[in-house]
Amino acid sequence: MRKRGALLSLCVAAMAAIGLSAPSAQAADWTYIGLYASKSRCVDAGQQYQREGWSEWKCTNKPGTGGYWLYTR
Repeated sequence: MRKRGALLSLCVAAMAAIGLSAPSAQAADWTYIGLYASKSRCVDAGQQYQREGWSEWKCTNKPGTGGYWLYTR
């Protein structure tokens, strides 16, 4: 039971750390959309958002995340 509690505490702490380091708007006008597994998927999604009316998009590679973060404005 103690091991389960310790593991649960560790998972909660890890999720909190990930949440704290999650992407925030890098500038007040950029909106975070999501994390994509590859740059090509991020670009495809960005182009789709642009077709739907967003004026700009960008994909940023964040080390350690294993993917690309999509922002629009």
